[in-house]
Amino acid sequence: MSPFRPTWRVIAVVVALLVVGSSRAVGQTFADPEVVEITFAGNEAFSESDLQSAILTEATRCRTFLFVFPLPLCPLTDWGVAHIREYLDDGELPLDLLRLKLFYRQRGYRMAMVDTTVVREGAKVRIQFDVQEGEPTRIRALSVVGGETLLDSAQIGKDLRLAVGDPLDLVALSEGERRLAERLRKEGYVHAQVLREYFIPSETAEADVTLRVEPGPRVRVGDVRVVGSGEVGDAVVVELLRFRSGDWFREDQIVESQRSLYNLEALRWANIASERRSDTDTLIDLRVEVAPAPKRSLQTGFGLQTDECVQAQASLVYRNFLGDARILRLTGRISNVLAKQLQGQFPCSDVSTSEVYQELNYLLELGFEQPVFSDGRNNLRASVFGERETVPDLYVRNAVGGQVWFSRRLQRAMQLTLGYQPALTSFAEESADIYFCVAFGVCDPEDIEVLTEANWLSPITTLWTYDRTDNPFAATRGWYLAVELEQAGDLTFSDYQYTRGTIDGAIFGKASEEIVLGWHLRTGAILPYEGSLFDGNVTSEAIVHPQKRFFAGGPQSVRGFGLNLLGPTVLVLEEDDCSGYDSFDDCAQDLPPGDFNERPLGGNSVFEGSVEARFRAGDRWTVAAFVDFGQVWETINDRTPLVATPGAGVRFRSPVGPLRLDVGYNPTGAKLKPVVIVLDDGSIEEVPRPVVYDPFTWDDPSALTEFWRRLRLQFSIGEAF
Repeated sequence: MSPFRPTWRVIAVVVALLVVGSSRAVGQTFADPEVVEITFAGNEAFSESDLQSAILTEATRCRTFLFVFPLPLCPLTDWGVAHIREYLDDGELPLDLLRLKLFYRQRGYRMAMVDTTVVREGAKVRIQFDVQEGEPTRIRALSVVGGETLLDSAQIGKDLRLAVGDPLDLVALSEGERRLAERLRKEGYVHAQVLREYFIPSETAEADVTLRVEPGPRVRVGDVRVVGSGEVGDAVVVELLRFRSGDWFREDQIVESQRSLYNLEALRWANIASERRSDTDTLIDLRVEVAPAPKRSLQTGFGLQTDECVQAQASLVYRNFLGDARILRLTGRISNVLAKQLQGQFPCSDVSTSEVYQELNYLLELGFEQPVFSDGRNNLRASVFGERETVPDLYVRNAVGGQVWFSRRLQRAMQLTLGYQPALTSFAEESADIYFCVAFGVCDPEDIEVLTEANWLSPITTLWTYDRTDNPFAATRGWYLAVELEQAGDLTFSDYQYTRGTIDGAIFGKASEEIVLGWHLRTGAILPYEGSLFDGNVTSEAIVHPQKRFFAGGPQSVRGFGLNLLGPTVLVLEEDDCSGYDSFDDCAQDLPPGDFNERPLGGNSVFEGSVEARFRAGDRWTVAAFVDFGQVWETINDRTPLVATPGAGVRFRSPVGPLRLDVGYNPTGAKLKPVVIVLDDGSIEEVPRPVVYDPFTWDDPSALTEFWRRLRLQFSIGEAF
């Protein structure tokens, strides 16, 4: 007798029964009707989502948006695995009526009435809450008494966000009182209170509101005591504090100081506690409690990205190295793992099919950081490194060098960083020759050899940043701006000589509790020095190192294009591709688009941006819709029009950051592209006539085929901006 082997159908049925059974068993009986719909009628002042948040009864809903699209389990099935079942609690429904009445009353609608209509359909029930809002009680007079010398009318209006004629919204009024008191506490009035009085005459639907401000005495910082610093030392902790004994007590400085201590890698925990004094109410002592982090740790990471395939990283960290919270870090990183085996398949879809770009990349770096350098606002970092870096179909760069960075915090959210990055860089054979030939006309093999061998790239960099976002990894409000300027020349011991500048900024805001809107812009230009470079071996127009050229397209840019493929590109053929043709020109004009390898050239200026709406679809899931736009220009005077690409995507909040999958749509048409032939001896020959390049409609496809060709899949970790 052969052993029983359950089929996948049997397993699916058993799992479904278990899921359905378990969802029924938790806190429900079979007599409880399922709530399949909750609606509201008569509500005009508040949305259904606002009212739903005020009650506890919920309707059955889809477990995740992925069961709507792309896997339509929720609309097509009634399986328990796809839904979160909700059942009617007869004792809770009357309480929900009271909750809704309280919701309206607290927001000024004191006469609002709420009733329910319950429709039973066998084991299911539909509930409608019928609302009669009535006229709200409005504010007839609003005055603030006390603190006149401390708060001006503009500050009061900004904090209260209520005015004469508005409904008597007690929730908004309480929030305004809190903001007024918090503003005073930030200025040292620790005991500040804001007391509310309002009077509603019985014969009117209007209210007179008075807020009494009692600031109390202004308080200074008394004794500051550091506890638990250990080998890190009290002096380092004190330098990171934004206050000193005798300063006016300010809550925002306390919060900022605690944030600075948390950011100190040599500490694993920090807290600042205030201690009231019995002898005076004008002084507050502060106790700064910290705990050092372990001296040594090993940090590892793993990631996926379409242009670097599988990545892995490890860092050995030595904390409090030589005292004063210094950090010594040894970092190793590899990428392009499995690139040869997957040959352009997901998640390596942006890795070139050429073997030179599929080799393992690596980084080995020894870094040193002194977080408190002379002053608690200063930071010093330095490192030496060796690396192999690949930018698909553009170059493979080998480099050894170092870098030194000095940063100073100018304000809470503003920082200025100065850096020097000398590196001896070279390019792998057959990886940058087409770039130098097409972009700068250096096609002679001997001249290309001069450019691809080791040369110095040594810029001095100035970076100014101002970050007012609420979250550096997934912002929901605020803005940031970064301005960077690079200079490389004889004085910096650089063979490549140029001036380069970029401006990068974004704004975020909430359209609702579930929707975040973001706007991003980036622009930049490079001015290379003209003349003879590299001791006169190559005479041409000014040559720009490909690492410093501007590129656009890819998961962090205009997502309807492949990596770096927006802007100037060149089509590449091997000599063997044209066997059987009388000339390379005939070959280039005859071959279909799929036979060409499109390679980026970049440009001397760039402008790109994005408008994105992010919709929260669960605790960990977010759906996004976006429109990216931009262009890369060969010269600053180029006037090629901008290109816009719409798209959509999903994000999953993971421990390593948002895992992001985006699909962009490329609406562009046919374009004239230059073509080069790589000969068998390694030299490059440019085809006389450009080719009409149309990868989407060249063979008159069906509408569906053309649509799929225009879609571009982008996968990355972290938000696009």
